[in-house]
Amino acid sequence: MAFKEEIVICECGSVEHQIIFTYDEDEYDDKEVYALIHLNKKPFWKRVSYGLKYIFGRQSNYGAFDEFIFNPKDVNKLQSLVDYLKK
Repeated sequence: MAFKEEIVICECGSVEHQIIFTYDEDEYDDKEVYALIHLNKKPFWKRVSYGLKYIFGRQSNYGAFDEFIFNPKDVNKLQSLVDYLKK
């Protein structure tokens, strides 16, 4: 198996904002790309607060989001993923 990884770091430069794409070049039938996304850690009490809100069914109307800014220099990495999926 020839696993291939593409690491893309956010334009902001924070290594906490990164995506690691992993796929198997030798896979014949199922073309799958896995995206490993780093989740920001929150302080303990903030996580407890989120957990309690979750338990009691309270959620934000807008969901939980963060951002990732793609850098133009990563176009070739993303293009290799697209080419793999199109084969």
